[in-house]
Amino acid sequence: MEPKGSERLFYAAIYVIAVITVVVGIAFYQNPDWANWPFMLILGALMLYLQTVVVRIGDRIEYSLSTAAVLPLMYFCGPTPAMAISVLGGIYDGVRHKKEWQRTMFNAAQFALCTFLGSITLQLFSRTFGTTGLGFVLALSGGILAYIFANIALVCLLVSIWRGVTWFDQIRELGWPNFYSNLSNAFIGVIFTFFGISYGLWGILAFSLLLLNLSGLLKAAAEVSSERARRQELEEELVVDEMTGAYNFRYLTSWLGEPSQEATSLLFIDVDDFSDYNNTYGHCEGDKVLKKLVETVNSSIRSGDRVIRYGGDEFVVLLRDMSGDGAQRVAQRIVTNLESLQGTVWTKPITVSIGISSAPQDAKDKHQLLLFADQAMYQAKEAGKDTIRVWSALNDPA
Repeated sequence: MEPKGSERLFYAAIYVIAVITVVVGIAFYQNPDWANWPFMLILGALMLYLQTVVVRIGDRIEYSLSTAAVLPLMYFCGPTPAMAISVLGGIYDGVRHKKEWQRTMFNAAQFALCTFLGSITLQLFSRTFGTTGLGFVLALSGGILAYIFANIALVCLLVSIWRGVTWFDQIRELGWPNFYSNLSNAFIGVIFTFFGISYGLWGILAFSLLLLNLSGLLKAAAEVSSERARRQELEEELVVDEMTGAYNFRYLTSWLGEPSQEATSLLFIDVDDFSDYNNTYGHCEGDKVLKKLVETVNSSIRSGDRVIRYGGDEFVVLLRDMSGDGAQRVAQRIVTNLESLQGTVWTKPITVSIGISSAPQDAKDKHQLLLFADQAMYQAKEAGKDTIRVWSALNDPA
């Protein structure tokens, strides 16, 4: 099958970047200072290892400490050895993660080209600002920032071609978040370089061991966070009604068992004449009515409030830290929002009967609070449906 236009352009861009990298490497070749081979060996091995410890932040951002080893690599080894080690790093990354050979080639070219730009910037800034004091800090910072900017620019270029969006939009969406996540690496890289200058090979070795330990902690934290996220997903699956997306009776039972004494209001909602939807339009449309109801209620309440499917077409809305007056306003908002809904098949408007009870003024016991809201809902039914009733008002002797 012939690749699409965007795919052909994507792979063409990879080849162009690879060719540019080779040309730059040959044109600006500098003889390595083989006296620094221990630095090359330690820093190269460190960078290769750190590339294996990658933590995902959110959906699209990946974080690794490998960038922290790039600056001392550029400073102690020079552009050509740093580029060669970066090529090995790209190949190693591609082989380890079983990437297709074009993407492996891009990784190798990308790392090498970014390392070259960072090295040249570092040399230029060193001549401009000096190799001591604040001027040298600026030179080191300029070198690592050039590396980071070039890396982000190349990655965003490839992704923008693949997704069919503009380069600027991709940088705004992906580039800047990645840049901010790499600032800490830039800072560590500057300290790493100064440590090596001050203590020589032993300083490089000691700081490398520190980064290895930090990467281990980073990996462990990522695993714990991932495990916690998976556990939370499993717990949510246990307390969420699959069909409507509302919380289920298990969640309500758990809340009833909590010994909290916070101010709370409950809405007990029942769909009026729900059986008519099932009998007239079928159970599939009846399910759609319930889904629409839950969506509408969710859009009418705060993010911390909870919609719970009590059973069938009955729902409980849990409004923590809300008075009875506030609950009445929420109930009225739900009724108003439901008036504008209309299905593609059913034309009958969705109406509900809502009962309200509040703690601590109506009851301190949660089970009793739920019972009072249920009773108030039945009072709304008896009053002609499509209305709201408050339990305390119903039982006011005045």
